[in-house]
Amino acid sequence: MQIRLLSLALLALVCADAHAVEDLAPQEAAATVERPARIRLFGQNGVGLTMYTNARCKDEYDEEVEASGSIGHYFKAMVRKKPENVTIGMPETADTRNLATRDQLWASPYYAEHPLVPGQPVMLKANVANGSGWTCNRGRGIEASFVPEPGVDYEGDMIRDFEGGSCGIALRRIAPDGTTTPVISRMMAPKCEGEPAPTPSLMVMLMDPDNLQYRLAEEGAGIDELDNDEDSLEDLEEMIADAPIAPGVPVCIVASDETNSSEFGKKLPALLEKRGAQAQVTRVDAKALTAEWNLTEQRPLSFALAEYYCRSIAGQR
Repeated sequence: MQIRLLSLALLALVCADAHAVEDLAPQEAAATVERPARIRLFGQNGVGLTMYTNARCKDEYDEEVEASGSIGHYFKAMVRKKPENVTIGMPETADTRNLATRDQLWASPYYAEHPLVPGQPVMLKANVANGSGWTCNRGRGIEASFVPEPGVDYEGDMIRDFEGGSCGIALRRIAPDGTTTPVISRMMAPKCEGEPAPTPSLMVMLMDPDNLQYRLAEEGAGIDELDNDEDSLEDLEEMIADAPIAPGVPVCIVASDETNSSEFGKKLPALLEKRGAQAQVTRVDAKALTAEWNLTEQRPLSFALAEYYCRSIAGQR
């Protein structure tokens, strides 16, 4: 597997006031991080395929991604408007090169590629989504789960055998040359039992000129967000003042250069210094990270991906 290494300049936030953002000093990259895993999901009319990210069990997951089977997809197929393929740079495979062979009876096949956080379990669920009366597993559908590895590409596809009366989910691992090998899936537990394993404390901020997403360092905290504007400055001050940033807890800010002149960008350095946390802060260039990982407007840098990067450079993975 070819490892793509990311070398980004980390900036130390050692500013004493809101105007000192211009004095940010560049440092050598503290670590190299393998890019996220990626998955290519195949969709077409008549197939319902859904992906659940960070699925700790069937009932607990982070995000539900509909890969295929919506009413909108069906309508587009009826008027011969095939959904466009969405790619983030995954290698071509025999399945993408022969996609047209699936285009029968208004199937309108397509695929979409998604980044995945390595180490977080992924669950796929599928069923037949048409009015033919033919179903999978007596209408209950089928599922498959796996844990993606850093830098590895995958394909997920629903396989149907109408004559044999069976269906399944094919998971394939993609080599850099486009060859594929099967991935053995596992069954996801119906319910989560016990508490999740503890993770080291970390505070992550993903900031753009309009918005700030953040997860506080306390165990099990959810993702919160604030509008990056003058009206929210008081909320930002309160958040930083109350954040459980203990000595030694890393604070990772993922942002592009234009955020420096935003309301939060101008205020944040002084607030962190007031907390005495400036020595714990690293800053990551969001645009460079987006470019290195081939992310796009359709597949932007998410908080989960930013947190994966921050934990990696902090030595927490």
